Amino acid sequence: MTVTVVGIGADGWAGLTDGARRELQGATTIHGAPRHLEYLPEELAADRRPWPSPLLPALDDLPDGVHVLASGDPMFYGIGATLSRRRPDLALRVLPHLSSFALACARLGWPAEEVVVVSAVARDPAPVVRAVRAGRRVIVLSESGSTPARLADLLGDAGLAATVTVLEQLGGPKEKVRTYRRSLRVDDLNVVAIDPGAPGISDGDLEFEHDGQITKPDVRALTVAALRPSAGWIWDFGAGSGSVGISWALAGGGSVVAVERRADRAERVARNAARAGVPIELVVGDTADLTADLPLPDAIFVGGGLTENLAAACVNVLPPGGRLVANTVTVEGQALAAALRGRYGGELRSYTVADLRPLGEGTAWQPRRPIVQWAYVKESS
Repeated sequence: MTVTVVGIGADGWAGLTDGARRELQGATTIHGAPRHLEYLPEELAADRRPWPSPLLPALDDLPDGVHVLASGDPMFYGIGATLSRRRPDLALRVLPHLSSFALACARLGWPAEEVVVVSAVARDPAPVVRAVRAGRRVIVLSESGSTPARLADLLGDAGLAATVTVLEQLGGPKEKVRTYRRSLRVDDLNVVAIDPGAPGISDGDLEFEHDGQITKPDVRALTVAALRPSAGWIWDFGAGSGSVGISWALAGGGSVVAVERRADRAERVARNAARAGVPIELVVGDTADLTADLPLPDAIFVGGGLTENLAAACVNVLPPGGRLVANTVTVEGQALAAALRGRYGGELRSYTVADLRPLGEGTAWQPRRPIVQWAYVKESS
């Protein structure tokens, strides 16, 4: 079965290539959104079929030989990509137009390979915060004219200052490129460009909300390094403020399962994750039910509540190459960490940090409590 997908822009029929026009002129049935079908000339003989709502069931019933009219590049967050995933039985012929992403980069003079693209169409736009915090330029494919306001609120809640530009009706006669202001009435056909205008912001610059239960930035950096950030999942036990898990996720593009027994702290972790733009799942309780339907971890951090049973469960659930790191300051915790190293292997380290403080008319080093860290890497069986 063959379905032909033709991309069209806001410049309508006039903007199509000769090949795309010939393809549509030879079509018998053309499916598409009403605004796309309106671009077709009246003399075109094909039967025009506006998409129903909901759309996806209609894709399952597309017959052989029909044509689909799509926005811009159909394979770039478009219906072509949806058909490719949903209908592997189809032989797709795709005639792309310029994508709104490509047009936006051209209008702004941004190198496309350096820009993060995020779709807000039926998706959570939270990854925008993470990208902007890392100093990356972002182009957001909007869901509607209200998307720019949602993004402005998202950036404001995260405490991020950035230049927000709205690009409407790109490539068409009504094209507009404007700096976003609350008073703007924005066309539904828009994309949003966000320029942080400054180098990336490290996790140490984040103002984590906390009640004293937080791993300090220097120790946090050592801990995150031992956990080897990745794009996977970390389980953060005794999350406190969530600083270790969130920093790990920021460094590698990962996500967090935060386990915290106190509900007020769990709520604080959620707020910190939202400000950082980090995906998070919260478990409120003493320990997580490791058999529950949670994303399997690539790394596990235990910042509080280390026990033999918890360590055994963590070692069991980790995949080969997965990492488990536990920090402790008590003598009892240090003894347990040493025993766990003896049982499972791994590295045992002690970190002592001293801060310069006034002493009389001079200064002196004031040591903090030593931190013992057990770092374990699961080997292949």
